[in-house]
Amino acid sequence: MERETIKTKTPSGKELELKAWLTARERNELRRVFLEGVSIDPNRKDANLKDLSGDVLEKAEHKYVEIVVAKYDGSNERVLERLLDASPAEYDFAVAEAGKIDKGNFTQAK
Repeated sequence: MERETIKTKTPSGKELELKAWLTARERNELRRVFLEGVSIDPNRKDANLKDLSGDVLEKAEHKYVEIVVAKYDGSNERVLERLLDASPAEYDFAVAEAGKIDKGNFTQAK
């Protein structure tokens, strides 16, 4: 299915193209990352989180990039790997922009 995308420029001036919205399936994939990383005690009435795996945030960032970022620097090949090999500022920008998909607060290209 062809989907609207939003283009912006990264701190290094490369083009970042993001999907404009998530499907329910994609949203559920992102939720699964968090749900797999927690342990909930069913005996507690308030259902507080008992444990949170330390690598959940990193897994969630990777999943956001995999699902939301359509292209980086003009290519859809190995997007996550190329961003991980880029500067921290470049990677962090892409993760932050991908995380905005639910809020609609994208940084528009200049």
